[in-house]
Amino acid sequence: MTHYLKEYARFTTIEEMDVAAEQHVLTHWDEMTKSDRQVLDVIRRYSVKYGAAHLKHGTIEEAIGKSNVTVRRAIRKLVNLGIIEKVHYIRPVMSGLGANIYIILPFDDQGKMIDRDDDGKPHDDEENEQLPVDEAPLSKSLLKSKNLNYTSPTESSKLSTSLLACQDNRRHKTGP
Repeated sequence: MTHYLKEYARFTTIEEMDVAAEQHVLTHWDEMTKSDRQVLDVIRRYSVKYGAAHLKHGTIEEAIGKSNVTVRRAIRKLVNLGIIEKVHYIRPVMSGLGANIYIILPFDDQGKMIDRDDDGKPHDDEENEQLPVDEAPLSKSLLKSKNLNYTSPTESSKLSTSLLACQDNRRHKTGP
């Protein structure tokens, strides 16, 4: 009856699926709650035979002892993190929605460097222009102003920042 699940399988062996699930958990440990990990474990256990799990939310609820809302939230998070794929299944006989199919996805290490076509080719744009070794880099705000001598606003001679000067001004205005 569940042989149709084999077409959704992403792994050739159970060990590959278990390793991928473990890597997902280790990578996203801080982002996942205990309930999220429990839901993933239930999906993993039901996926052992065919590589994918055809589960109702109620089955997952009973397995982990949590509410329907918690199970739905965990599934949504697992999908958003790229750990599982959720396939809406339409029952062929009754033409209605049945239990969903959940597939654990292979672990994709984002830490790998991406090979680009233009590796080793110099860029002609000014933004990536290399400075000579003896020249210090300047901030973009100074470069935009084109006035390299201007580093701070000039102080007005009318305003004094000295505390003593302020006190002297008050004495002169009010008198002795």
